[in-house]
Amino acid sequence: MAFWNKLFHRYPAEDAPELVSQAIIAILQEHRLLGEILLQLPRQFADHQNVVVGLHWVGDQLTLVINPNMFNRLRHDDAQLLLAHEALHVLWQHPLRYAGHPHPALVNVATDMAVNQYLPAPPPGTATLEQVQKLLRRRIPARLDSQDYLRILAKTSVAERERLKKGGIQLEGARRGQLPVSGTQDDHRGWYQRSAQLASSQQVRIANLRRLLRHAWHQTPQRDRGLLPGEVRQALSPQRSSGSFDWRQVLTRQVGQIARGKEESHARFNRRQPLRMDLPGQVTHLTADLQIFIDNSGSMADATVSQVLTEITALTRRYRVKATAYSFDAKVYSPGHSLRSGRSLAWQRHGGGGTSFQAIFDFLASHHVSRTGTLVVIITDGWGEKQLRDHRYRNVDWLLTTKADQLSVIDHPGRVFELGRKTI
Repeated sequence: MAFWNKLFHRYPAEDAPELVSQAIIAILQEHRLLGEILLQLPRQFADHQNVVVGLHWVGDQLTLVINPNMFNRLRHDDAQLLLAHEALHVLWQHPLRYAGHPHPALVNVATDMAVNQYLPAPPPGTATLEQVQKLLRRRIPARLDSQDYLRILAKTSVAERERLKKGGIQLEGARRGQLPVSGTQDDHRGWYQRSAQLASSQQVRIANLRRLLRHAWHQTPQRDRGLLPGEVRQALSPQRSSGSFDWRQVLTRQVGQIARGKEESHARFNRRQPLRMDLPGQVTHLTADLQIFIDNSGSMADATVSQVLTEITALTRRYRVKATAYSFDAKVYSPGHSLRSGRSLAWQRHGGGGTSFQAIFDFLASHHVSRTGTLVVIITDGWGEKQLRDHRYRNVDWLLTTKADQLSVIDHPGRVFELGRKTI
């Protein structure tokens, strides 16, 4: 990162928004992805905050909260490092993954160890791999995930923890679940939330944060993506090459999970590993509801659509499934066709106007279709608008007659599959 070689200055509080913008511009020039993440984050300025910056959940939206008076006293290079540090926490989804972790002090150290390895220098007061190695007097592998560092720290002995404490690294609060004392620059306290509140908001937070990251990734040019570490590219590369998977197998598994009474959900804790907030739990359902929408586009062959519907109809013989197929273009044509076991459906297009994926999600919302136990299947060539509001319908399978990367929607909900030679 290029540093601005200016001496210490103190600016009035009202200059903070401009100084933050200048720092983000500098980060954009050196680390485009981190700059794009910071551009997407909402910002709040709070002079009562006792640290320089922190990531806080404001409702279900992750927000960068800045103390303007303290930020204005930073050197420009330190301000850039601190903001880039926060962007890396967002990149690895730390405020989401550890929002309900019972040992926040351990999380603070483990996550700082992980992200600081991607910076030219750590922000003052944050833990580093080198610092922890020196205090523990043993080697710790570099470039591990924060979860791995968390596991290593959790197994430290009493003597090792005492050495860390003397070196300024606190691994324990006064009691289990208590938030640790914040530093003077970087604060993780805004990540955490009580379990009862977390269970009701986790799913929305997951969607909001992933949407932010996908948008930042799409705004990062290919030439800048190539400069990113491999693990970062792997974490953010859109999972659109789903054509290597047979959509029928995936759809069968999804329907089976619902119909058997279990479905993965981040709104529930994983019973086997309750401390892993990145692992979903399960919720109970009774009947799977398939809402199927077929594009009226001229590139969609009736024979292809009929074959797909035949495959889906076969599921009704194995599971308790309610399946309804609708035609759509600029609007959804209702009523739909009920798919029943033993009945074949010869599909024919209706209408044929311009494609609007938004019409599907508006239709679901206006008809009060339950988000629980419902799987939305969209059969399309992928060519439509770039942005849409999904109304929180996120259990969606896009079945494309073209390549998976042809889906026009940038921040699409759900999974994308190709109806290529591996399927029909």
